[in-house]
Amino acid sequence: MRIRFRNILYSWQAAVITLICLPLLAYGLVRWTEDRYAPLPFYGTNNAVVSGPNDAARLPAFAFTNQYGATVTNTRLQHHITIAHYFFTSCPTVCPAMMRQLQQVYAAFRNDTGICFVSLTVDPLRDSSTALLRYGRRLSLPAQGWELLTGDKPSLYRFARKGLYITATDGDGGPDDFIHSENIVLLDRQQHIRGYYQGTSATAAGQLIADIKKLQHER
Repeated sequence: MRIRFRNILYSWQAAVITLICLPLLAYGLVRWTEDRYAPLPFYGTNNAVVSGPNDAARLPAFAFTNQYGATVTNTRLQHHITIAHYFFTSCPTVCPAMMRQLQQVYAAFRNDTGICFVSLTVDPLRDSSTALLRYGRRLSLPAQGWELLTGDKPSLYRFARKGLYITATDGDGGPDDFIHSENIVLLDRQQHIRGYYQGTSATAAGQLIADIKKLQHER
């Protein structure tokens, strides 16, 4: 009788554990699937999430100069997943922290030629192509796959505000205008904006890596 009671007790305990664990396991599986395969949102103007690619913002035409003195246009980004942000070489705190996080992201995809990193300066008066090349070498940035871009200030600032939408401030790119955003922008192969990330955060960098992998599975 005692053995039978013990068996019933064990069966009851097993049933309770199963009832608790199965929903948790199912929930965890759903979350894992969503985190790994759920599609990323599309963004329109001013960081607003939109219903799909037909309503999404696309990069306007641009022409800037990279660290090697070559002209870079939208053609460079065609069929590439792009990670873009703004910085300046003399920035003492925020920009170096952003670059460290971006280097971690780059390291996760260093052999993938379908990914392009784009760093645009907010200080073109000081950040010439030569200065950008020195900066890239000082930080040991890769010679290929990472564009450091400069150009005329009004065009760079207009691209920040009406291309990447990294700031809500108004301005004309004049002498007194200045943008200093910590936003990193993720773009898909069709140059749609698919994500914004806090550039100095290791957690955000990890999320960016995960989201790039999602875009790699999109067709």
